[in-house]
Amino acid sequence: MTPRFGKQVIVAVDHGLHWGVFEGFEDPRETLETVLESEPDGILASVPFLQRFDDLVGEYEITTIATIDLLHDSTLPGAHEEAEIHSQVFDVETVASLGADAMKIALVYGRDDPSVLERNLDFVADAAKRGRELGIPLVVEPTLWGNRVDDELDPEYLANANRLAFELGADILKSPYPGNRESFRPIVANAPQPVYIAGGPATESDTEVLGMVRGAMDEGAQGLMFGRNIWQRENPGRIIEGFSAIVHDDASVKEAAELL
Repeated sequence: MTPRFGKQVIVAVDHGLHWGVFEGFEDPRETLETVLESEPDGILASVPFLQRFDDLVGEYEITTIATIDLLHDSTLPGAHEEAEIHSQVFDVETVASLGADAMKIALVYGRDDPSVLERNLDFVADAAKRGRELGIPLVVEPTLWGNRVDDELDPEYLANANRLAFELGADILKSPYPGNRESFRPIVANAPQPVYIAGGPATESDTEVLGMVRGAMDEGAQGLMFGRNIWQRENPGRIIEGFSAIVHDDASVKEAAELL
């Protein structure tokens, strides 16, 4: 099973599951309404989020991707420390009952504790297997968030992480963009599944984030799965329009920026 969602602008709204309250995302329903009114191609959210706002999401013909794992780096809610807490908290059967189009799990490298990575590898492989049985594609987000990593955008590590995700059964990859086209090229070439780029922290410049998208698309990406670089911006609807122009209409950075 190799699903081809095609070119898509996906808005990630699963951040509360991992970190609690985020600036720009204090009111979940209000943020979701703003996002949906801007007509993205889809959203990425936690299983309970999709359940609670099914009435609102159901008004739009969009792709829905359910996050089924949880990441904490502290035992204190919302705190940022160096704990390594990562588990699958929702099952594939629940995703299937929701009617979601796909599910998503992070694959985190650089852990101090190898057993945390071992469990992560196991539940990625298990979700891929169960997803195939139930017809639910698995999005894997390979990251370098572990404490041992100095550079979360190290292109060589990212290329290897994405290939490992592919080998574990990922149907779709959500990959960080390592900063330039040349560094991103091996990620796409060595992991032959649809690749969508992750956004990370909101950039200061609209032109910078549009350039990320343009560079990724030029090297074979299928689109993006961004959160903070959308709903933390002053006008989320305009930036979605700019992203869509690049992803769907092959617009240049300059042409997309003129829409903002």
